[in-house]
Amino acid sequence: MIKKFSRVRTGGRIISLVYTYQISINHEKLVREELVKRYSYSSRLIREIKRIGKISLNQRECFLGQQIKPGDVIEIKMPCEDIDGEPVSGNLNVVYEDEELLVINKPPFCVTHPTKTHQLDTLANYISYYWGERGVSAKIRFINRLDRDTTGIVAIAKNKYVHHYVQKETNSGKVIKVYHAFVHGKLPHQEGIINAPIGQPYENSIHRVVMEDGKPSVTRYKVLEEFKDASLVELVLETGRTHQIRVHMKHLGNPIIGDPLYHGECMQTGSFEMPHQALHAHRLLLSLPSKKNLYVQAEYSKNLTELHKHLRENKEKKVME
Repeated sequence: MIKKFSRVRTGGRIISLVYTYQISINHEKLVREELVKRYSYSSRLIREIKRIGKISLNQRECFLGQQIKPGDVIEIKMPCEDIDGEPVSGNLNVVYEDEELLVINKPPFCVTHPTKTHQLDTLANYISYYWGERGVSAKIRFINRLDRDTTGIVAIAKNKYVHHYVQKETNSGKVIKVYHAFVHGKLPHQEGIINAPIGQPYENSIHRVVMEDGKPSVTRYKVLEEFKDASLVELVLETGRTHQIRVHMKHLGNPIIGDPLYHGECMQTGSFEMPHQALHAHRLLLSLPSKKNLYVQAEYSKNLTELHKHLRENKEKKVME
């Protein structure tokens, strides 16, 4: 069990975290085995901590092959890290933050990390500035990424252990990502599962398509609300392919409103004046090393709120007619 969880500060800056574990009755034999099997440390991370951090047993530096017994205390001091992004002042909508995690509600038209065409106007730049102003010293490790025009939850780990821990939880299906999408038309069923492999039609293609030899891709959906010519759908990802929701909704015959890549023939009926795809990362449920079942939710952006209002008003007009 985690006995305590503390921060190490230098000159007002949070430079490291310390995880302390008290050995229970049902323990492994060695320090290394306890950390790997019970607390989800990777062997690579343990070696790195041993090299530039610190691993202690009962307040004394120890060997990884040292035996442990009930009542012993293992202390892990995470390696000190510097912020690795170029700091640029920008607006950040912080949904949640603690010593291990930062969660942002990303606006549309914002790139997650620097690219050739976006060097100083990305989330990474804004987070670097934000952490620098608050004395946080950590590398920026994105747990999830969103397309430039997709809005909603982006989570960032504050140390390598947290990032590895959450990725392992994701691979075992314990991390739940819930999206909301406004799509063209009405779906054939109120809820269902889209199990359709996704791949690239040709090398270096930006587009993704459903194809027989694509990678397995599964999306669960549920209709939350129906309008005159559109629907609000809740979607849960069981796999994480590029453009998965956008491709699957087009495959179903209900492309996302305002989507410039996967709109199909629906753009002929109008984009409802949406300047970007109406896709939003709405909720996230995950666990962290220091806490279980952390739930975060991000409100709709202004554009999505206005679209929702417009669709409802048109629906009411139809009923009155």
